[in-house]
Amino acid sequence: MTRPRELFLRLLRYEPADRLPVMSVEDYYEEPALARWRAEGLPANVHPEDALGMDRRRHVPVNFAPLPPFEIRRIAEDEEYIIETDWIGTTVRRRKDAPSMYYGHIDFPVKSLADWRRHTERFRPDPSRVPHPFTETAAVLDASPTPVGLIFYPFFFRLGFFALGMERFLLAVHDEPALLHEMFAYWSEFTLATLRPLLGRVRIDFAAYMEDLAYKGGPHFSPAIYREFWLPYQNPITEALRDAGVPIIGVWSSGNLNALIPTLLEHGINAVMPVEQIADMDPLALRRRYGRELRLLGGFPKEALLAGPAAIDTELARLRPLIAEGGYLPALDDVVPPEVPWDIYRHFIARLRAIRL
Repeated sequence: MTRPRELFLRLLRYEPADRLPVMSVEDYYEEPALARWRAEGLPANVHPEDALGMDRRRHVPVNFAPLPPFEIRRIAEDEEYIIETDWIGTTVRRRKDAPSMYYGHIDFPVKSLADWRRHTERFRPDPSRVPHPFTETAAVLDASPTPVGLIFYPFFFRLGFFALGMERFLLAVHDEPALLHEMFAYWSEFTLATLRPLLGRVRIDFAAYMEDLAYKGGPHFSPAIYREFWLPYQNPITEALRDAGVPIIGVWSSGNLNALIPTLLEHGINAVMPVEQIADMDPLALRRRYGRELRLLGGFPKEALLAGPAAIDTELARLRPLIAEGGYLPALDDVVPPEVPWDIYRHFIARLRAIRL
């Protein structure tokens, strides 16, 4: 049987494969969905993908987080919420019953250009950001039976949001353009310097810029703003990935990306994920609109999962021609909602595993 890694690449290259690789695009939150599933039959300390025989992904172990890490400090709490500083210097509010999720960003570390320059002191290229000696890590990744990805997190949108706060970040393209250009230029150089020890030395199947560029109605920024602020600093990274032979380079963003997709395709991005249907990102419509150059990962609506087995089967039947054509990896287009029972998710995965190409 073909290894999941080769299935993944064949699928996204429109090549013949004997079955569909079955994997998630989104992560799973321990609370509350997995906590519920463990009460409904998911064994303790077993990942749902392992329990269901899904194909896993591996990620190149490269660290873009602050060094040294920011101290996590609890500032206040009440019966429902905790307010604390976060891993990237923001102050956040969390629910006690779902601490892995945010329920409000309260304060941010960058109030001025001087603050940003101090902030960069924790984001310097450093040999410890990549395992040493990397030849050993590369050998393990090259032998992996599952797809190997390179994840850029945070990337420009998340970087701006975490550093400045959403409102100020959105306004900064007009009010503080010099600050944004300096931030993105620095992050591009930092990213490329961090990647140099590994690019070309390990086989990477896909890369993903982890953004959140859009909401249900469309992108947060216009294509013109994206071209002005993103592309001068993103293009050198994309070119480095292409030169290193990375075949799939994608943007991860919920919401409606349609206005940006032509620009993405023009500048070396050939995949989008998680393809959120409720935001007018229907996979069948995207294929008709953009053709086979755009690969799609995700695109199965969480709303069908919430509706139950009949809706799941109907939606998979609707998507079946696109699955057969290739260039599309069907997976849930969002985090699994906590209202979804374990048996319903098992049904969904079983139906995916039963598909033959």
